[in-house]
Amino acid sequence: MAATFAVAAVAVATPAAHAVTTTLVLETQENYYLPTEGEGPNLGLGITASGGDAHDVSVAIDASSLAGKATMVVTGDCVSTGTLKVRCDVGPLSGGQSIDPFFLKPTAAAGAGDTGAITYTATASDAATVTGRTDVLIGGPKLVSRPYPALKGIAPGAVFERTPAFANTGPAPADKGVMLWVQDSEGVMLARDYSNCHYSKRPDVGAWCRFDTPVAPGAAYETDAPLRYSASTDTMYGYNTYVVWPVGATAPDSFDPSDFPESGTGAPLGLKSVASGSGFTGSGYGTFATTQHADYQALGDTVEGKVGETVSITVGVRNNGPGRMGFPWMDAGNSGTFVVTPPSGTTIIGAPGPGEQGDPGPLWNCTPGRAGAKSYTCDIADTDFRPGDRVTQEFTLRIDRAVHGARGKVRAVENPKYPNRDDESANDSAVIVVKATGPATSSPPPGASASPSATVSPSGGTKGETTTGGKLAATGADGALQRAGIAVLLVAGGALVFLAVQRSRSRGGH
Repeated sequence: MAATFAVAAVAVATPAAHAVTTTLVLETQENYYLPTEGEGPNLGLGITASGGDAHDVSVAIDASSLAGKATMVVTGDCVSTGTLKVRCDVGPLSGGQSIDPFFLKPTAAAGAGDTGAITYTATASDAATVTGRTDVLIGGPKLVSRPYPALKGIAPGAVFERTPAFANTGPAPADKGVMLWVQDSEGVMLARDYSNCHYSKRPDVGAWCRFDTPVAPGAAYETDAPLRYSASTDTMYGYNTYVVWPVGATAPDSFDPSDFPESGTGAPLGLKSVASGSGFTGSGYGTFATTQHADYQALGDTVEGKVGETVSITVGVRNNGPGRMGFPWMDAGNSGTFVVTPPSGTTIIGAPGPGEQGDPGPLWNCTPGRAGAKSYTCDIADTDFRPGDRVTQEFTLRIDRAVHGARGKVRAVENPKYPNRDDESANDSAVIVVKATGPATSSPPPGASASPSATVSPSGGTKGETTTGGKLAATGADGALQRAGIAVLLVAGGALVFLAVQRSRSRGGH
């Protein structure tokens, strides 16, 4: 639930006829700041049944004091009951529940400095009625963050620093101070240095800190000391981010102070004034890269089959570590690719489009999305590619002919934007071997029709060869018939006519 750091007093509307053991507690924000243009944030609201379960719980919300100054966009499961009024039916309530009732938009008549109020009335069939209030200010403070710079070359496990900064670009002060919430990617640890900050047991959730320093319009501040971070030794890429908002105003939707049960040690973190300027763009986000590397091992395959048959191969890449390619939060798209080149004499068939089911075969994550290509580039689509993980793709191959010593290849290729810095190049490629066994039978190319065939056993030849599509299939490495120089048999008028083709004569012969 989005916390707001203001809990309404429990107000009993009428005495109950019997002893009431369950009470309702409304958790409301102190202030709602509505900009003069655009739209305001979602209103933060929570309700808790304390001391037992409550039933038939409902919350009526009234913002009609803003009539003519704002319009309401109802969200969640609440329903409109009139102009700038909604009712949110909770039903049975055990413990706490967050409510997402609406957000406001200013009208053309709204002006900076206009005020109003949002009031709440919560009822239940077996708990006393309670009320609450949020003050509304149009054209309030607007806090925008300064982005973190991108950091590179951090040694695995080394400490690095970040300094949050923000400016108030709104027309009103954040007179009660500001809240700061920092978050980080997986594997990042935040030092617990400051006594006015509250830390999570999960390192990537980060911490929040409160500063009571009023922030006037046009003023800018940064923390008077940096936040200290370190990343796990397998981390290769990561991020740090933070958000700020006025004390008592709408907190981020996913923020819950109960996630931060531990206080920091040492002196409190403070703010110091800095020059405001164009560097405050509103996004307190920055990436970092360590010098850690990941060894990508290409995975080949060896299979057997007869000429004319189809076989399956499974090829791909394994991360041998020690680095983890973990960036599902980035625009990476993949953790690299692997290029698959089938052996000579084989054809990859049944290649569907990206993400489609193969026919035959598994899901396809390669390009091009067609059969018969000379090579295919496949994504290592997992953007959380940890040491020991492997990404593979199954291919269906048709054995068209036997080619002695033919080898296909799988080659691991890094993402150029987020390289894995592989320093073990010897295993970046692996072979694909398809061994043709048994009698060799030719396969027609796609779309070709079979032609009549004849069988012959010439002296020194090999039995069992067939001619398909008007061509005689070769057997063995080079084809026994080709070695014998015998080209074809013609059937003419029922008589067999034997034609022999001599190889080129020696120089000067006739």
